Amino acid sequence: MISKSIFENQFIIRNAILDDVIQMEYLQSRCYPTLHESEILNRNHFANHIKIFPAGQLVIEEDGKIIASASTFRCHFPEHDSTFLEETDNLWLSNVHIPDGNWMYGIDMGVLPEYRGLGLSKEMYKARLEVCRNLGLIGQIIAGMTIGYGKVKDKMTIEEYCYGLEMNKYTDPTITPQRKSGFRWIKPLYNYINDPESGFASILMYLPVDEDYSLKKQLQNKK
Repeated sequence: MISKSIFENQFIIRNAILDDVIQMEYLQSRCYPTLHESEILNRNHFANHIKIFPAGQLVIEEDGKIIASASTFRCHFPEHDSTFLEETDNLWLSNVHIPDGNWMYGIDMGVLPEYRGLGLSKEMYKARLEVCRNLGLIGQIIAGMTIGYGKVKDKMTIEEYCYGLEMNKYTDPTITPQRKSGFRWIKPLYNYINDPESGFASILMYLPVDEDYSLKKQLQNKK
């Protein structure tokens, strides 16, 4: 389990507990104003995540106030494309969490707007990697929202935007920091999430515990 001070003891990063879920619900509503309500996590979802995979749920607090949170589940590497709701068992995780899965799938990470730009997301990715290492997992998988597309949606298609991101032609408020945190590009997921500002898309990426690990090599070996 995780519990440690960061940024010269200003914040504490730790595993979420049931007493946190109301604050986590509030944080979720602040972080995703353009996401469809059917894909917004609430306190009951968070409580279920804590119940089924306590080691994978994280929060950052400042003087008892939850300012960031992250939700995950264990799985094997996804072999087929799916939507966000399909991937997350309609946000509950009960039927997709595999206790002996060898990957950690991060379904959510939110930081209150007034605390963004401090590097808190990067600290949570590092903490999740520590959990992966402790559990003997290969690493993390995420589907990052292409939230920056909303500002250019009248100039290009979402496919063109994703290609530009892959080629580092554009920067995106979500995808670019994730790649700077070490996440490696796999592919775009179109019609993945119900958010018009992201063009309804996300980018599937992974971050291995072992820097020498190659997902491409693993997938080739399975054929």
